[in-house]
Amino acid sequence: MMFNKIEVYYFRGIKSAVIDNLGQVNLFWGKNNCGKSSLLDAIFLVSGMSNPLLPLTINQMRQYGNVSPDGLKVNFYGFDTQTPIRIVATDGEVRELTIEAAEIGAAEISTSGSGDGSSLSSSVPTSYGLRLHYSRNGGQHESSLFFDPSKGTDTAKQTIDSTYEERLKCFYLSPKYDFLASIQGLTNILQNKDEQFIIDGLRLIEPRVRDFTFTGGEMLVDVGASKRLPINVMGDGARKIVSLLTAIYDCPNGLLLVDELSNGFHYSVMPSLWKVVAYAARRNNTQVFATTHDIDSMKGLRTMALTEPEGNGLAISAYKLQRNIDDVLTSYRYSVESMDYAFEQEMEIR
Repeated sequence: MMFNKIEVYYFRGIKSAVIDNLGQVNLFWGKNNCGKSSLLDAIFLVSGMSNPLLPLTINQMRQYGNVSPDGLKVNFYGFDTQTPIRIVATDGEVRELTIEAAEIGAAEISTSGSGDGSSLSSSVPTSYGLRLHYSRNGGQHESSLFFDPSKGTDTAKQTIDSTYEERLKCFYLSPKYDFLASIQGLTNILQNKDEQFIIDGLRLIEPRVRDFTFTGGEMLVDVGASKRLPINVMGDGARKIVSLLTAIYDCPNGLLLVDELSNGFHYSVMPSLWKVVAYAARRNNTQVFATTHDIDSMKGLRTMALTEPEGNGLAISAYKLQRNIDDVLTSYRYSVESMDYAFEQEMEIR
């Protein structure tokens, strides 16, 4: 199951966006604040569209946890909750998600004025939240998430349509990913005796890797030294490689979203990083969506695709994203062969 088209309407700073001709490995690049991360968030939402907690999850990943009525408006275009968010994904079947803000009931409250006997009156909802309407090939379903102001924001009531079964797995690796949490997936790999999946991936950037163990919450790697090395001392790059591999392993036939893929890597290792991504994506039939703001990621992707066996025959697409003054997010697709044109035009985006 792989998306070949994504449509996003009235989500955050995006009034509309249509991304077509998606491949198995997709790189979104463009200037800061052009909408790259919002596009990944939209893909995440539609991939788990029955889960009413996901609109809060994507905000929490950006260190935003306000779930007041005003706080929930942040994901709506122009903070206008009168216009629902709409996301459509096509992968042989059509997935469509609509998110609406909702309030139930109203209670009048009065507050004393300045001591002159006057008072002010306003209304607050007895509950407020989000309604998610979603369909897959036409079947209509609904989930919701509501807060009761009288009980605070720590508790929420959620309802999910029990007749809908989500079959798609999606993993989101944010720039501030928790390495210790992400490598817990190593437990599944070890239980399934699939250690070679990680070893082969690590060898693409460090040929001396022989094996690894996972004990006491720590990953130890044998690189031929007298003792195994903790993965933590092998640098941020090695840790992120392991996180990428475990994430892809955990979503076979699904999606991996990686925001700011090149964070923590020197430009010279980008071809090797893409080699790992291509190897793992092909191995587990996972579709990858990644973002970047530097041209070295593009160059590394092109080098890998043209020189490494892992990239041979793999459907790869790169998209330059540009948001116009009307907040329409336009995408310009580059195949591996046409990426040179972008370089020649000096489309430096750091």
